[in-house]
Amino acid sequence: MSRLFFLVWLLLAASAGIAQQNFINVPSVEATKAGKFFFQQQLNFNEIIQSNTTIDYGLGKGFEIGLNVLGLNYVEKTNSLFLNDRNDRDPYDPLLTVNALKQFELSEIVSLALGTQIGVNVDFDNRYRPANLTYLNARFQDVIWEDCVFVAGTYYNSRHYGGAGNRVGGWVAAEVPLAEKWHVMGESVIGNNAISYSSVGVIFYPRPRIPLTLGVQIPNTAHNAYALVFEFTITP
Repeated sequence: MSRLFFLVWLLLAASAGIAQQNFINVPSVEATKAGKFFFQQQLNFNEIIQSNTTIDYGLGKGFEIGLNVLGLNYVEKTNSLFLNDRNDRDPYDPLLTVNALKQFELSEIVSLALGTQIGVNVDFDNRYRPANLTYLNARFQDVIWEDCVFVAGTYYNSRHYGGAGNRVGGWVAAEVPLAEKWHVMGESVIGNNAISYSSVGVIFYPRPRIPLTLGVQIPNTAHNAYALVFEFTITP
């Protein structure tokens, strides 16, 4: 029952708000339209429930800015939030970050994006530590058929963002439509840090601008754990 209450609380908190858009872990390289808001709530389920929240605002000309609350972890056994500020193997969750992205449209089907998330861990002992994720991605739209999306890029993550492991890595992702309201997606974050996962899932569009994603995270390193993933997104 406590898990249900936590889920409802997250969704209510999300609805009260008006970063970068993700497949699951890989940024999609699509800037929010000028004057519009983008919202995404991700929940990861295993022995804990992890919440990752993103809100973006489009500035126009391919620019967007936003806020993230990442790695908000709820432990059902203790009915409490888990704060990691004691070891250097895992990220120092939760993280409060600002994000920014600039998209460069090279053609009708190809664009590049430079993005970043910069912030600090939330630490009630007031020992804040900086965290950062910066990346350069290429996006290919409608390459094979309409609404197909492929993304590939490279990233840098700080120790307090990605935990122990590689600081520089790469990732790939794709979304392919099966029908008007049903798409499939897959991605992989290459490396051996806390964000190194491969994910597969299905995307359902009950409305054109409200995709719902259900997927599975498969660890690319022994330190990570399998997880069931749910995403609720509102696009402008």
